[in-house]
Amino acid sequence: MNRFLSSFFVLASLTFAGCAPQESSQPTPQSAPTAEPSAAAQTAAPEVPFSDEELSMRYMEAATALGMDDFEKARAALTQLAKESTGELQKLAKTAADTGQIAALREAFKPLSEVATKMKLPTDYAVAFCPMYKGGSKWVQKRTTISNPYFGQGMATCGSFLN
Repeated sequence: MNRFLSSFFVLASLTFAGCAPQESSQPTPQSAPTAEPSAAAQTAAPEVPFSDEELSMRYMEAATALGMDDFEKARAALTQLAKESTGELQKLAKTAADTGQIAALREAFKPLSEVATKMKLPTDYAVAFCPMYKGGSKWVQKRTTISNPYFGQGMATCGSFLN
């Protein structure tokens, strides 16, 4: 039992150490997932059916802007996404765009991302996962260096690609 607990704590420490704020200003590429969503994180989000509709680039513009801590650019992209979309995606994009501060926008971005991650993704885009934001959070971004929209520049590379 002690060996199991020791192994668990070592693994947990290594996982969270990968999401600690980076000392270097140069981001390093992420090539393989370092953490998978826990069973609790996977079941906590409501099940959203897959859509064969391709995700709008406006969503990715918002995610990129959040990763750069640019509230106004993120809000503008989400306002455009709401105008171009219908249904649940439109409702969630409008809710996020109508927030008054970046922390609230990031929180509203999480349910929007749950819908977005179930849509057909453009070429070279993938689903990324951050185990540290609100019990684990997904988003879609270009398959390059992780740019975490939930923590922005404070923890820019926290996360990994799921697919």
